[in-house]
Amino acid sequence: MHAAIFRRTISALGALVLFAPVAYVFAQSADATASYAIGVQNGVQDVRASWTLAISGEWATECPPTLEKVALDGATGLRIDARSVLGLCTRRAMPFSIEVNPALALDRGALPAGVYHVSFYAADGAQARPRLRAFALVDRSGAGAARIEPETGFWWAANSNESAAGRTVLSIELQNQQLSVALMSYDASGQPVWHFGAAPYSGRTAHVPLLHLQGGGDPFSAASATPQGDATLTLDLQFQTAAHASAWLSRVEGSADEPSLRLQPLDLARIPLAATADGSVWQGDWVLVDDASTSAQRLRFDHFLAIDADHFELDDGAAGIAMICTRDATRPELPPSACALNQGSGVDASRFDSVAIARMDGTRSNGTAIHLLRVTP
Repeated sequence: MHAAIFRRTISALGALVLFAPVAYVFAQSADATASYAIGVQNGVQDVRASWTLAISGEWATECPPTLEKVALDGATGLRIDARSVLGLCTRRAMPFSIEVNPALALDRGALPAGVYHVSFYAADGAQARPRLRAFALVDRSGAGAARIEPETGFWWAANSNESAAGRTVLSIELQNQQLSVALMSYDASGQPVWHFGAAPYSGRTAHVPLLHLQGGGDPFSAASATPQGDATLTLDLQFQTAAHASAWLSRVEGSADEPSLRLQPLDLARIPLAATADGSVWQGDWVLVDDASTSAQRLRFDHFLAIDADHFELDDGAAGIAMICTRDATRPELPPSACALNQGSGVDASRFDSVAIARMDGTRSNGTAIHLLRVTP
């Protein structure tokens, strides 16, 4: 009976998530709040080639904006500015579309491969201040880029400041290329709130509409109640490793005549629930898997050595194998940024650039992909 109730609840939540984006678009159109979409034009397969962004939506007046400028902030921050320069425009929603080739607009032959953080700003008037209207992650990493498998479990906002974002917790799970996210935080009055969402996962990024869930039953109630969901937030995720991600939480604010997007960056990490943050939590039994081999090797890291503030060593004495890990001494609670496995003379060194609590992914010096999977703590 409990399993049946669980399945019904999950099905109801899934239906809410599936239909939330559609309801959200219509709700914005009904109250004249502009909605926008950012994407890459179809037909561009080679990331080395020049590609075109397509920005579309509904403007609040009959004088939609036109492209003003394009700027590159850092390596991957792409800002698109548009402006409506005409005055005395009728306040009636008008569909618009802007297409821009970023490389051409920046006078470059092509942009490097990578994940671009695209921000669309638009101003309503010749002297008006531009407002952020839309944000999207555009993955132009290419088919050869390494796929990242985010580790299932609790992810913590590791923002170094003391903002409320630093007290946000997420539960992330990946199944069948579908990423599910539960965000647990607080509202403006300090009351706990829970958001839930699911979206396809591309291998590095995900765009997750989140529902604010409420109205569910008390766990001690005799009768169950299906929670209701309101689409209020959107979460864009970019995974750097299996245990570290950059995220952008957004919501629409402002009036129907002048809506804007508020963006909250988050630095997310899987953090070991250990009393000490010296690296000893990575001791235990692991299995080393080589993509070029059909056999696996079991390792037991039973010895820990703190080399200095930035490095620690794990040893399998019986196999004569040592692993040295590098970490950020200013944030010792985070997983190491990298680990190097030394299997003795005559064996290629292995480097793991994606280090999580129960999984490490990397390559040998010859380029072969390797993985370390935890068996026991």
